[in-house]
Amino acid sequence: MNKLVPIFLLAMVTPFCARGQQPGGTLTGTLASQGLAGAKLERRYGNHLLVPVSINNRRGALMIDTGSPYTLIDRNSVNTFGLTVEKTDSSVGGLFGRAWERYGTSKVKSIAMGNCMVTNVPVAIADLSGMNPDRSAIATGSHISDSKAMAHFNGVLGAREMGKFGMIIDCTRQMLYINPNGASSAVSQSLASFLSGRGFTRVPMRLNTNAHFDVEGALNGHATRFLVDTGSATTLIDTQVAVKSGTGVTALAGYGAGGAGGLVEGVNRASVKELAIGNFKLANAEVVVAHISGDILLSKSAAESNAGVLGQDYLATNFAVIDMGGKALYLRRPDSR
Repeated sequence: MNKLVPIFLLAMVTPFCARGQQPGGTLTGTLASQGLAGAKLERRYGNHLLVPVSINNRRGALMIDTGSPYTLIDRNSVNTFGLTVEKTDSSVGGLFGRAWERYGTSKVKSIAMGNCMVTNVPVAIADLSGMNPDRSAIATGSHISDSKAMAHFNGVLGAREMGKFGMIIDCTRQMLYINPNGASSAVSQSLASFLSGRGFTRVPMRLNTNAHFDVEGALNGHATRFLVDTGSATTLIDTQVAVKSGTGVTALAGYGAGGAGGLVEGVNRASVKELAIGNFKLANAEVVVAHISGDILLSKSAAESNAGVLGQDYLATNFAVIDMGGKALYLRRPDSR
């Protein structure tokens, strides 16, 4: 029977933070000494990371989604948070194309996460009800915590806010770090020094013309780029790109949901002999393949084109730390010490 594979892609903000002392010798301690505040993340069914929040003083949860340029609030949560919505003519889009639905816009007075708060946050409004399927929890791997079954998403925390506040995401240890002073080159340098001494490979990220963060990479030696997407449960490669790189489709997986817009596409599984993310290489990498929207792939531009998205499957199992302000992805093999 076909299964639904969960796949999601998806401004002035004034911060207030209260910080406590953290032990030294750890990533948390290193970043705390630089003035960053931390918020503990949770992992939910579908391998998605969420941050418990208070939006306009009402409890909620947002997915951590580097694949979404903007912070989105589910249309079904508008009344919960007391938001006033303005209509736009912009159509809702995702990995598999654009839908008939149009985005709304609003402004959130405050979003509190951990011991940190950001205020006056511009948000987009869309129907994100597909992010909350009625599923049971499953174990997500030996190096990451088990997922929680039914923690409800009220939207996604997008890349713009994460970049603006120099947020750092620890995908495996499930922490979000926030800089109340904004992105800082000094913090990024300190992070690079800390991680390089612990066996991490640094991969520079670039903000492309679609406001998505991408990295250089290769499929079986064929150079390409990948979007860094913590909102996608799996690494997803466009079918035509996969075939051109010599990747053979091996088995039917079912259907994938393309996030905002609720579009669904048939997906398959394939094995890539060598998947390179910068200088970090994975052998015999299992990926999902599907026909991805040309708007996402930017296939008409050689300099901008990409193969698809690097998702939580390989981010979480390879100890990914993402420096959104410093535009860098750090990876380390699970067997590294």
